[in-house]
Amino acid sequence: MIINPLELLLKYRVLTFEELSRLSGYSREVLERVVRDHGTALRVEGELVRVVNPVDIALRLLQRGMSPTRVSELISWRDFEEFSAEILSKNSYETVTNLLLTSPVRFQIDVLGVDTVSGIALAVDCKHWSRNTRVSLTAAAQRHLERLEKMRRYRSFVVARYPVVKRAVKVAGVILTLVRPLFRVYSGSVVLVSISEFNSFLRDLRVVMDELGVKPLKLY
Repeated sequence: MIINPLELLLKYRVLTFEELSRLSGYSREVLERVVRDHGTALRVEGELVRVVNPVDIALRLLQRGMSPTRVSELISWRDFEEFSAEILSKNSYETVTNLLLTSPVRFQIDVLGVDTVSGIALAVDCKHWSRNTRVSLTAAAQRHLERLEKMRRYRSFVVARYPVVKRAVKVAGVILTLVRPLFRVYSGSVVLVSISEFNSFLRDLRVVMDELGVKPLKLY
């Protein structure tokens, strides 16, 4: 049985060429070509092939017709967080992963990106699951809006623990999804974006937010 080598690599994260050939049914020559074609996401270490960018591989599998349900089984929330933080950093945002406040109130934000020039912060909630229903997305957006309100209300406590937040004037919420969301904005302050759109969303942030009518919350 022939199995997509990218699916196998995403599942196991590191395999020898021999293991990959045996499991996939492809020859060494074909596998070397696959690795070369995905050089930014895969790395060869002697006889080992290692996945270095799992979300990139996941997006390629989606583009080739693999079901979102299967793809979501092959990646973790941590993969999603690391990838989104990397994209934010490449777009000149200072990032905090797993921002956590436990007192006087508890809330957590997966990834916070702060543009220290404009003062705009983006609080990213990573949803790599395959559920793309209006009900599930609305519930996720409402919970995230509540986190933004807590961040605003308890800003001084957040700043004490994460000093970069002091440079944020406003914050908008981002629900980052595996597949394109069914709607784009919730309650004016939370925008829904797929991971494949995230980089272009950041590049054209002001234009996109104006077009969608997104109004970030003022932090002070």
